[in-house]
Amino acid sequence: MQVDTPAKLRNVALAGHNDTGKTTLASALLFAAGATNRMGRTDDGSAVTDFDPEEQDRKISIGLGVANLSWLGHKIN
Repeated sequence: MQVDTPAKLRNVALAGHNDTGKTTLASALLFAAGATNRMGRTDDGSAVTDFDPEEQDRKISIGLGVANLSWLGHKIN
């Protein structure tokens, strides 16, 4: 999505202790916005932001995951 004004841009960070649902929330937001065609899951290695083989094997996020989506005319990073 092309952003024509800074008022239409949002930068969001999901922070929390391990196993609190950050990756699941990110997957749900991406799916709800239509940025992905499936709801990824950490426990089966299909989370969009868990692309490293070690993350998929261990079923946890290790590194930073970056994604963006469009929602109601805003770009959310």
